Amino acid sequence: MCPHKPTTAISKFSPKSALGQLFAQAKIYNEINAQLKPKLPDALQTLELCLINNNTATLITDNPAIASRAKQQLHELLTLLQSIPLTCKINHIKIKVSIRQ
Repeated sequence: MCPHKPTTAISKFSPKSALGQLFAQAKIYNEINAQLKPKLPDALQTLELCLINNNTATLITDNPAIASRAKQQLHELLTLLQSIPLTCKINHIKIKVSIRQ
């Protein structure tokens, strides 16, 4: 461990802090993904929710072909997302491809 970098003591963790809010948001996204996964068609199983901002959901995959298929089925994906109680206010979807190097 580098002596010049301070560490954050876990005992000082607050759920109301910025880090606490990120953990809460991640927990919600994980719940949404768990509910979405069984509803997705087999061809789109690698799609995952990564962001909700201004009633727009961003779904991500690491396969460009699946992203292309998903873009052709935006209306169906929107209907699936709106069937999940936590995402019923979503009115737009973006599809992104994750490039891992």
